[in-house]
Amino acid sequence: MENKIYEENILGELCEKLNQIIFEVLQFEPCFTYRGLKNENYYIIHNKIKSSGEKRFDLNMRIYRNKNEKGFLYVYMLWFSVNPKKMGLGSLIVNEILELLKALTDIKFVILHPDDNEVKYFWVKNKFIPSSGEIDKIIDVNTRRILVYDV
Repeated sequence: MENKIYEENILGELCEKLNQIIFEVLQFEPCFTYRGLKNENYYIIHNKIKSSGEKRFDLNMRIYRNKNEKGFLYVYMLWFSVNPKKMGLGSLIVNEILELLKALTDIKFVILHPDDNEVKYFWVKNKFIPSSGEIDKIIDVNTRRILVYDV
Protein backbone atom coordinates (compact mmCIF):
# COMPACT_ATOMS: atom_id res chain seq x y z
CA MET A 1 0.00 0.00 0.00
CA GLU A 2 2.84 2.38 0.86
CA ASN A 3 4.37 1.89 -2.60
CA LYS A 4 1.04 2.66 -4.28
CA ILE A 5 0.71 5.93 -2.32
CA TYR A 6 4.30 6.83 -3.24
CA GLU A 7 3.58 6.13 -6.93
CA GLU A 8 0.30 8.03 -6.96
CA ASN A 9 1.86 11.09 -5.30
CA ILE A 10 4.53 11.18 -8.01
CA LEU A 11 1.98 10.62 -10.78
CA GLY A 12 -0.27 13.40 -9.46
CA GLU A 13 2.67 15.82 -9.39
CA LEU A 14 3.78 14.68 -12.83
CA CYS A 15 0.31 15.43 -14.26
CA GLU A 16 0.27 18.89 -12.62
CA LYS A 17 3.69 19.74 -14.04
CA LEU A 18 2.76 18.45 -17.51
CA ASN A 19 -0.29 20.73 -17.42
CA GLN A 20 1.99 23.67 -16.56
CA ILE A 21 4.46 22.89 -19.36
CA ILE A 22 1.76 22.70 -22.03
CA PHE A 23 0.03 25.82 -20.72
CA GLU A 24 3.29 27.78 -20.81
CA VAL A 25 4.15 26.66 -24.35
CA LEU A 26 0.72 26.40 -26.04
CA GLN A 27 -1.52 28.50 -23.77
CA PHE A 28 -4.18 25.91 -23.06
CA GLU A 29 -4.91 23.51 -20.21
CA PRO A 30 -4.52 19.89 -21.40
CA CYS A 31 -5.92 18.25 -18.21
CA PHE A 32 -3.44 15.42 -17.74
CA THR A 33 -4.59 12.44 -15.77
CA TYR A 34 -3.31 8.99 -14.94
CA ARG A 35 -4.83 5.63 -14.28
CA GLY A 36 -3.49 2.29 -13.18
CA LEU A 37 -4.68 -0.89 -14.75
CA LYS A 38 -5.51 -3.85 -12.53
CA ASN A 39 -3.06 -6.71 -12.94
CA GLU A 40 -0.81 -4.56 -15.13
CA ASN A 41 2.59 -3.27 -14.20
CA TYR A 42 2.14 0.29 -15.43
CA TYR A 43 0.12 3.49 -15.26
CA ILE A 44 -1.21 5.34 -18.30
CA ILE A 45 -0.72 9.12 -18.43
CA HIS A 46 -2.60 11.15 -21.04
CA ASN A 47 -4.23 14.49 -21.62
CA LYS A 48 -8.02 14.77 -21.89
CA ILE A 49 -8.11 18.09 -23.77
CA LYS A 50 -6.25 17.82 -27.08
CA SER A 51 -6.68 21.26 -28.65
CA SER A 52 -7.58 24.90 -28.39
CA GLY A 53 -8.11 26.72 -31.65
CA GLU A 54 -5.16 26.08 -33.97
CA LYS A 55 -3.02 24.65 -31.16
CA ARG A 56 -3.02 20.93 -30.55
CA PHE A 57 -1.17 18.63 -28.18
CA ASP A 58 -1.55 14.93 -27.54
CA LEU A 59 0.56 12.72 -25.27
CA ASN A 60 -0.10 9.15 -24.23
CA MET A 61 2.55 7.25 -22.30
CA ARG A 62 2.92 4.38 -19.92
CA ILE A 63 5.12 4.57 -16.86
CA TYR A 64 6.20 1.09 -15.82
CA ARG A 65 6.76 0.03 -12.24
CA ASN A 66 10.07 -1.41 -11.18
CA LYS A 67 9.18 -5.00 -10.28
CA ASN A 68 12.20 -5.46 -8.04
CA GLU A 69 12.37 -2.12 -6.24
CA LYS A 70 10.17 0.75 -5.10
CA GLY A 71 9.36 3.22 -7.85
CA PHE A 72 9.41 3.17 -11.63
CA LEU A 73 11.71 1.61 -14.21
CA TYR A 74 10.91 3.21 -17.59
CA VAL A 75 8.47 5.20 -19.71
CA TYR A 76 7.00 3.95 -22.98
CA MET A 77 5.83 6.93 -25.04
CA LEU A 78 2.95 5.60 -27.16
CA TRP A 79 1.82 8.84 -28.77
CA PHE A 80 3.20 12.38 -28.99
CA SER A 81 2.04 15.13 -31.33
CA VAL A 82 2.02 18.90 -31.29
CA ASN A 83 0.70 21.60 -33.64
CA PRO A 84 1.85 23.97 -34.94
CA LYS A 85 4.72 21.96 -36.39
CA LYS A 86 8.22 22.97 -37.55
CA MET A 87 8.50 25.77 -34.98
CA GLY A 88 10.58 23.99 -32.33
CA LEU A 89 7.61 23.54 -29.99
CA GLY A 90 7.77 19.74 -30.09
CA SER A 91 11.47 19.70 -29.17
CA LEU A 92 10.92 22.25 -26.42
CA ILE A 93 8.08 20.19 -24.93
CA VAL A 94 9.94 16.86 -25.25
CA ASN A 95 12.98 18.27 -23.46
CA GLU A 96 10.79 19.71 -20.69
CA ILE A 97 9.03 16.35 -20.29
CA LEU A 98 12.34 14.47 -20.13
CA GLU A 99 13.70 16.88 -17.51
CA LEU A 100 10.48 16.51 -15.53
CA LEU A 101 10.68 12.71 -15.63
CA LYS A 102 14.30 12.87 -14.45
CA ALA A 103 13.40 15.20 -11.59
CA LEU A 104 10.31 13.37 -10.31
CA THR A 105 11.00 9.72 -10.99
CA ASP A 106 13.77 7.19 -10.81
CA ILE A 107 13.23 5.83 -14.33
CA LYS A 108 16.21 4.46 -16.20
CA PHE A 109 15.10 5.12 -19.79
CA VAL A 110 12.30 6.25 -22.13
CA ILE A 111 11.38 4.20 -25.19
CA LEU A 112 9.20 4.70 -28.27
CA HIS A 113 8.52 3.30 -31.73
CA PRO A 114 8.69 5.99 -34.45
CA ASP A 115 6.12 5.51 -37.23
CA ASP A 116 8.24 6.69 -40.14
CA ASN A 117 11.56 8.33 -41.03
CA GLU A 118 10.32 11.89 -40.44
CA VAL A 119 9.15 10.96 -36.94
CA LYS A 120 12.35 9.00 -36.32
CA TYR A 121 14.41 12.06 -37.35
CA PHE A 122 12.53 14.20 -34.81
CA TRP A 123 13.28 11.76 -31.97
CA VAL A 124 16.93 11.22 -32.96
CA LYS A 125 17.34 15.00 -33.08
CA ASN A 126 16.06 15.00 -29.48
CA LYS A 127 18.73 12.54 -28.23
CA PHE A 128 16.91 9.23 -28.71
CA ILE A 129 19.05 6.45 -30.18
CA PRO A 130 18.33 3.02 -31.69
CA SER A 131 18.24 0.30 -29.06
CA SER A 132 21.40 -1.77 -28.71
CA GLY A 133 19.26 -4.72 -27.67
CA GLU A 134 20.26 -4.57 -24.00
CA ILE A 135 16.80 -3.56 -22.77
CA ASP A 136 15.07 -6.46 -24.52
CA LYS A 137 15.53 -8.62 -21.44
CA ILE A 138 13.91 -6.21 -18.96
CA ILE A 139 10.88 -4.70 -20.72
CA ASP A 140 7.51 -6.14 -21.73
CA VAL A 141 6.99 -4.38 -25.08
CA ASN A 142 8.00 -5.15 -28.65
CA THR A 143 11.55 -3.83 -29.03
CA ARG A 144 11.67 -3.97 -32.83
CA ARG A 145 12.59 -0.54 -34.30
CA ILE A 146 12.74 0.98 -30.84
CA LEU A 147 14.43 4.26 -29.94
CA VAL A 148 15.77 4.77 -26.42
CA TYR A 149 16.58 7.84 -24.32
CA ASP A 150 18.86 6.94 -21.40
CA VAL A 151 18.09 8.96 -18.30
